[in-house]
Amino acid sequence: MFDTGQPFTVAMACGAGLTPRQLQSSRFRRLFSGVYVDSEVEVTTELLARAVGLVLPVGAVVGGATAALLHGADVRRQGEDRIAVVTAREDQVRRRGVVSRAALVEEGDVVEVFGIRCLSPVRVAFDFARCCRVVDGLVGVDAMLNRGGCRLEDLVGYAEARPGWRGVRFARDLLRHAEPLSESVMETRLRLALVRDGLPRPTAQVDLYDPSGAHVARLDLGYPEWKVGIDYDGEVHRDRWRYDLERQEGVRDLGWWHRRYTSIHAADGWRQVVGQVRDALAAAGWRPRSPSESPQLPRDLALFNGRSGSNTLKSARSRLKAG
Repeated sequence: MFDTGQPFTVAMACGAGLTPRQLQSSRFRRLFSGVYVDSEVEVTTELLARAVGLVLPVGAVVGGATAALLHGADVRRQGEDRIAVVTAREDQVRRRGVVSRAALVEEGDVVEVFGIRCLSPVRVAFDFARCCRVVDGLVGVDAMLNRGGCRLEDLVGYAEARPGWRGVRFARDLLRHAEPLSESVMETRLRLALVRDGLPRPTAQVDLYDPSGAHVARLDLGYPEWKVGIDYDGEVHRDRWRYDLERQEGVRDLGWWHRRYTSIHAADGWRQVVGQVRDALAAAGWRPRSPSESPQLPRDLALFNGRSGSNTLKSARSRLKAG
């Protein structure tokens, strides 16, 4: 009997008598391109690893966003379900649903996740830092640092130990803007939108307490000096709006300006968000820094400006001098 409670390919399904039309029904969930499972089955890391194993080419190693997913950091864009793999430079992989990249893979770069050969967390983060555009790269790096099992000091050391690798200079500069406390992809994108437009870098995960010492809220992003706070509300907040309203009132009772934003605000490139935060900072006494006071950044990162947000990153900045 065909077990749809385990991942299966389209070919396996057709061999068991299922049609492509049936696979598109609500009865099944597509895990990756060409790989399905019963929609009632809980999606775990082990299940995802088994799904990857069905289509992983011989000799290839899982990399990129797929590796990040197996390490617990999902940075895939909506609808992105191809499996990313890394192969030796001379190998070529042409398979539907698989995107292949040839690269040098050192012995220590490979770990196993439920039996699937996968790039290590630090190598995945390093590849994000050196192989992506700035925003996408930082989204990947932040995710790996926060929930993908990678530590910033390990990532910094990995980059320093490979001075001749492609993109390593860019990666070093990009790491100065990483934030291990960023808890979601959209938090990272929102932070970068603020910095890109010349605002100071906000602090991540700001805890607020009332005069009695009771915890009031933890803000996604904030400027304690000016009492300006920002939250990004994802889909999980859809059913907790009453709690979120009470929480927001508590924040405002402490004298903070506070706004909550959603994917609607991201649709216009965060323009409304940046304008509101800029006005709130200005009203609280912030003034833009002159170009002469701003740090001179490499051209690829010239869109970033502002102050460092965490002690961890100040340490990384001192260790990753350009060169």
